[in-house]
Amino acid sequence: MAELPSRRRRRHALVFAVALVVGLASRGAGAQLHWDASAQIGAMKRVLAQRHRGADDAGFGPTGQLTGHLALLPLIHVGGYFGHDISPMPNDASARQITFGGARVKGVLPWLRGSTRTWVFAGFGYAGVYAPSYATTFALAKSDGTTERQPVRVAGAGGGFFEVPFGIGASYRLFKPWELCAELGGRVGFGHSGSVYEPPGPGVAVPGGASQRVAPAGLDRFAVGLTVGVMIDL
Repeated sequence: MAELPSRRRRRHALVFAVALVVGLASRGAGAQLHWDASAQIGAMKRVLAQRHRGADDAGFGPTGQLTGHLALLPLIHVGGYFGHDISPMPNDASARQITFGGARVKGVLPWLRGSTRTWVFAGFGYAGVYAPSYATTFALAKSDGTTERQPVRVAGAGGGFFEVPFGIGASYRLFKPWELCAELGGRVGFGHSGSVYEPPGPGVAVPGGASQRVAPAGLDRFAVGLTVGVMIDL
């Protein structure tokens, strides 16, 4: 009978030890969960390939994006991105509205310590494009054989393409968990579809005449952009 309290104490001690180990393991697992999210704005230049002869390229336009990552490994973060950019077009054409999103992987470079971090990133996603309608003038043939510039309206056109974004980034910690961040990246586009890209191109409404078509402006084959913003790193 004298051994019963001793057994009870050992059993209580074992239960306490197991509870302590489980608690510490849960705390450690929670401490290892690492994620980050950022909001960035900047400028982007899209390069149009296969433009028709004499057509100018797209210009620099504003862009913004949101990113988020979860650390699968200390230096490998997996997440996604979502953003929008406005791509100015030459002459009278309206600026195209491009919304993009997808998945990406961020590899943190281990060489810098302290408040500064750097990384490389790459991903895969899709971009939806809309080119709004706009008014312009075309040189149209008259019944007497001469030509005269007349007002016309080019219809809106849509489409999309797959993209592979890639680049480098850096951040500087202001105070935990807030950081300033910047990314310099490129985008490679392929698999273009829709009337904004495919012949015969957007329709043209001619007052008092037969409708016509205008050639597509070109393919968004490559883009380069620089963005800056804020990041929360937990």
